[in-house]
Amino acid sequence: MIRALTSLLRPTRLRTCIVASLAVLAGANCGGSDPMSNSDEAPTPVVTTGTDATTQPVTTPLASVTYSGIPFGPFGLWKTATSVEWGPAPFTGSHNYSSASNIVTQINSARLMKQRLILAMTGGSSKNYLTNGKFDLSKWKNKINTFNTTTIRNAIAAGVSDGTIIGNTLMDEPETKQWGGVMTKALLDQMATYAKNVFPTLPMGVNHGPPAYKWHITERYKVVDYVLYQYAYYVTSGNISAWRDAVLSQARTDGVTPAFSMNILNGGVQDKTGTWDCAGTGGKGTRAPNCRMTPDQVRNWGNVIGVAGCALAMWQYDDAFMSKSTNVDAFRAVASTLNAKARRSCKRV
Repeated sequence: MIRALTSLLRPTRLRTCIVASLAVLAGANCGGSDPMSNSDEAPTPVVTTGTDATTQPVTTPLASVTYSGIPFGPFGLWKTATSVEWGPAPFTGSHNYSSASNIVTQINSARLMKQRLILAMTGGSSKNYLTNGKFDLSKWKNKINTFNTTTIRNAIAAGVSDGTIIGNTLMDEPETKQWGGVMTKALLDQMATYAKNVFPTLPMGVNHGPPAYKWHITERYKVVDYVLYQYAYYVTSGNISAWRDAVLSQARTDGVTPAFSMNILNGGVQDKTGTWDCAGTGGKGTRAPNCRMTPDQVRNWGNVIGVAGCALAMWQYDDAFMSKSTNVDAFRAVASTLNAKARRSCKRV
């Protein structure tokens, strides 16, 4: 899911909707929510900012931030540390690769836009964390250590406190072959423990693909806070309620808080006719036989699973998909449903 998000910075592309300047967004209420808190008012935090916030901190008091509802938005929404690819409304959250060089700037920018963040401090290519084709915990720890500065720790603590930060992804799809077949829930718990020693209030999570709620089903997470489960049509032939219920059962067994995602680019009805034109679907996916979700699927499936978790993501940001008016209507409908729900923490239950 996040393997393609190897950089927060990417070239500007033509798009239908161009993000307004931060000066304008600072005064807008984007319908954000705070799954980290049970109160409507958050304390006034103080964080450090600057041109390079890791080396040139400037202490800045921030106004109280109020979020409501369940955060909703795509992977890769952010274009730079200070701007998003689209909107951001109706989106109220996103999942993005994070860099130690600009994470503080992005947190502060998100707060101004009233956008929530799922961080991916150890995102990027799995090859960055392999030795001889297998996951190397020491390389993963070295990446976490790049974020271990007073400035970053304070900024993340403030972001968790006021709800701007939802959580941090430890790993994407540990069930896949890319990690060399060595991953276990116990190892992911070990990773969560290491990261929590640096960021004690930050919820730590794992991303799983559609059938992977069954991964290592006899093992149990004991430290990991949340799991983001992603849905695609093929796993239950569109019976998303059955999949949701099975996922929720496994989440309770593991003691984790569920978050959800929809694979909007490859998770629609597959086209196995041999022509791969995805007729009658949302359009061709990124590889055969996958097809994109339709607006109705985005709306209906988003409402079914979004209300059951602490956040709802979509894989992933795509100019053409996001600019299609019927898809925008579906996004607005899902956002409206989720904004009306109570906030929910992604911390371990």
